[in-house]
Amino acid sequence: MQRHCFFAVFFLFSTILLADEGKKDYAFSDFLRVSSSDGAMRDGQPRQVPVSYDTAIVKFADEKSNVEVHLIGAIHIGDKEYYEELNEIFKRYDAVLYELVAEENTRPHVESGRNESQSILSSFQSGLGNALALNFQLSHIDYHVPNMIHADLSPSEFARHVSERGDIMQLLSRLMMQSVRKSGSEGQQSDMRTSGRLLGSFLAVDPQLSLKRVLAQEMMNQLDETGWVIGGDGSAIITDRNNAALRVLRREIDNGKKKIAIFYGAAHLPEFARSLERDFGMTKTGVDWVIAWDLTRDRSARR
Repeated sequence: MQRHCFFAVFFLFSTILLADEGKKDYAFSDFLRVSSSDGAMRDGQPRQVPVSYDTAIVKFADEKSNVEVHLIGAIHIGDKEYYEELNEIFKRYDAVLYELVAEENTRPHVESGRNESQSILSSFQSGLGNALALNFQLSHIDYHVPNMIHADLSPSEFARHVSERGDIMQLLSRLMMQSVRKSGSEGQQSDMRTSGRLLGSFLAVDPQLSLKRVLAQEMMNQLDETGWVIGGDGSAIITDRNNAALRVLRREIDNGKKKIAIFYGAAHLPEFARSLERDFGMTKTGVDWVIAWDLTRDRSARR
């Protein structure tokens, strides 16, 4: 009897372990990457040269209902060709749920991309885009095709969630903690290396291309830290906006849509992925990549 109990407990424990191993957690690197190729030799080894900054299309499906949901990562400043490719990709879906803290059913106009440049954040994005010969998302994504569906909080809803969660104080606290961590010698050395790479890019033969490469790699290096600062799980910026999008997703599935995309900033996608598996019973089926920033002198060579 004891022997049977032992095997029953062992089987149950093994099953739990295997289930935990099979359950995938998601990180920002599942949705963003810097692709590299071999360059000139250095110390007997080929030097890795960045060739593109890419965003993912991560595919999930529910075999029982035959519903597909694809998570499409957004970068808010990118190559014009990137947004043109996304516009073509969006045509494949019954519905594309997009982010924009705005009143329900708001559809940005091309002109709104310029008008929003009056905000501090958009001014920074536009200025950075100009410096790197990149384009602003709202100026190039076509939000007026019928399958584009607003799936985000209104400004008043967002403000209420921020207030209820105390996000501003949490953000300030995390920024202070980040500053303390970086004040050590290791943090200072890292900042000096980054500053050196940025300075070096201005002295390169092609400063614009060199700067894009440095910034793409630096953004990848800072992803986890950035996610921690803005709050990740349990913040209005991520969780509450994601929940708003998931309510729209549920509505569209109930309305019979079979192939749906969620087009959101990459910081939102790890939590979306976990929700699709946990709450919608979906399974990851594959991933494609789209070039957001070409980091070569000839984008066509990447095709």
